[in-house]
Amino acid sequence: MSDSFGADSHKMGKIINIDSDKPQKKRIEEAVGVLKSGGLVVFPTDTVYGLGASIHFDRAMDRIYEIKKRPREKRLVFLVGFKKDIGRFTNALSTEAKQLVQYFWPGPLTLIFSSKKYKTVALRMPDHRIALGLIRKAGPLAATSANLSGRKESVVLNGVGRKLLEKVDLSIDGGKTPLGRVSTVLDVTKYPFRVVREGCIKKVELRRFIETKARNV
Repeated sequence: MSDSFGADSHKMGKIINIDSDKPQKKRIEEAVGVLKSGGLVVFPTDTVYGLGASIHFDRAMDRIYEIKKRPREKRLVFLVGFKKDIGRFTNALSTEAKQLVQYFWPGPLTLIFSSKKYKTVALRMPDHRIALGLIRKAGPLAATSANLSGRKESVVLNGVGRKLLEKVDLSIDGGKTPLGRVSTVLDVTKYPFRVVREGCIKKVELRRFIETKARNV
């Protein structure tokens, strides 16, 4: 499948405003059209601003690495719109992993699962109306924070940086992200689970849930 969007344009990509509480349908559809054509979109999530592409366009995902100057060994997270979408990527869900999904999704918890196609895959379901509006209409998105690799993540579009915004096809200004901190990443491929990155959800909260609440969910 070929991309309709070029990677070499130096013109600033289009910026649109969308209400995070009541996303305007036509503007969401405009962004979905960009994603479905192989373009890159910057958008707000519940944690920080993200940079995403449809998982169906390899070239679009390559552009994310190029624009961010991101090391190839750092995998992209796949954002899903429904809990059931996990089944598209893995069938290796332990009881504890299912309970974590039920309790923390949608929300700031990224889970790393075993996957036949990808070996391992990192999945998250964001708790944000704009992000979910895009994912549910465009399909799962390969995403990462909207910043150059090694730079601080942004909670507002203005903080993303002109160099990155010039190289994407569309940016959505949805105001300040509510949580303002990256998601926690938890590897659930084997037990005991391992916290890869501590973010919004603290290690102690996850440990407490797994040891106590999970038995009763």
